[in-house]
Amino acid sequence: MVLLTPSARSISALTDPSRTHAFVKAHYGFAWRLLRRAGLAPADADDAAQKVFLIAASRLGTIASGSERAFLFRTAMHVASKAHRAVRRRPEVPGLACDEAPDELPLADDLLDQSRARALLDRILGELPADLCAAFVLFEIEGLTTTEVAEALGVPLGTVASRLRRARLEVEERVARHQARARFKGALR
Repeated sequence: MVLLTPSARSISALTDPSRTHAFVKAHYGFAWRLLRRAGLAPADADDAAQKVFLIAASRLGTIASGSERAFLFRTAMHVASKAHRAVRRRPEVPGLACDEAPDELPLADDLLDQSRARALLDRILGELPADLCAAFVLFEIEGLTTTEVAEALGVPLGTVASRLRRARLEVEERVARHQARARFKGALR
């Protein structure tokens, strides 16, 4: 039996494309959604996800089994932070967006409802304190267990439970305020 040092394990992970491919296939959606929830635009999230998996592939041999999502969460938050700084430094050039539409589109009403719901969720999550938002997204949206959330955030289980309870209350209050405003606006029409 040959024992590999951490750097040798990293190199062996890079030379085993099937293992890397399986890792990316299993976790790409999770990482991309984290990056979107961290406030990156879809195109920026695509680029950031590639960076996350380049980092993960170089360290695949050192990631503890069962801690993959915790590693990806920490890496994604670090990459998202760097991407936010890069976006702020990058000047926006008007007129360079692609205006092509796909051939088959869902119904306009469905798209509008989905877009409004996503925008509301993004706005509510953006208003939450970072610690509450991270716990809420990982548990409620990404479906991690409380143990996995605790490991990803580096906090005790009790802290995760407390943050989830507070985050749920905040989200419920903000949704109720939004619904009350929408009813009020509807009554004015």
